[in-house]
Amino acid sequence: MTRGRIRATYIIYLLVGIIISLSIIISINYNKKENQTEVKTTHYSDCDHVRWANAPISPSEKLNDLNDAHLMHAEKNGLKQPFLSNDDFNTRIEDCLKKSILVEVTDNKFYQLKSLTHSYPFLIPEAVDMINEIGYRFQERLKEKKYKNFRFRITSLLRSEETQNKLSHRNHNATSHSAHLYGTTVDISYKNFYNIDNDSIESSWEGIQALTKVITDMRKECKLLVVRERKQACFHITVVVCRPHEEEKL
Repeated sequence: MTRGRIRATYIIYLLVGIIISLSIIISINYNKKENQTEVKTTHYSDCDHVRWANAPISPSEKLNDLNDAHLMHAEKNGLKQPFLSNDDFNTRIEDCLKKSILVEVTDNKFYQLKSLTHSYPFLIPEAVDMINEIGYRFQERLKEKKYKNFRFRITSLLRSEETQNKLSHRNHNATSHSAHLYGTTVDISYKNFYNIDNDSIESSWEGIQALTKVITDMRKECKLLVVRERKQACFHITVVVCRPHEEEKL
């Protein structure tokens, strides 16, 4: 075989190799794009809530926001059609997840979900950002004060009207019309915490102080509404949604 033919054959193989490689890369990128879940981005962490909260709220150090205030923010920013029953939830939840209306909440390095009996582990995206920020600040506070290595525990999230009605018969703090119906609201326990080092659940004065400090700071920043429920030993928290420059679109 002459040098010219060898060279031509080499070039042909090289071109075929390049075409195959490009085809593989294009196929991989296409599949990634097809399989990628659409994630609704929020402005929660980096937004000035004092200025841009999309419902009325003023800075406060008191952890006693009224139920009406929680409901006002929940109805504006949460589910437009709360789940009527457990069957209704099972029918609609996949569509809500696909459209990023709700996001599933799972255990992570910041918090642990307690066994849920009257709620579902789902929230609107902004509320997930909120509990993640609480968790991050809580961890930083523990490190700063050289406290134990804790995660806080979430005791309640999204509820259907059916589960809410059942709960209201057992718990006088649970009204029939709750912000929990809208996926905007969580209950965080201060009764006990998960000790990561010991793999145990324990009460902690230090944990309470750190968690209270974080939630108070975020309430002053208008990032959330909160009431401290003493009988249930939890913080009942509703996210405040921030809409930067929303006024300019009106």
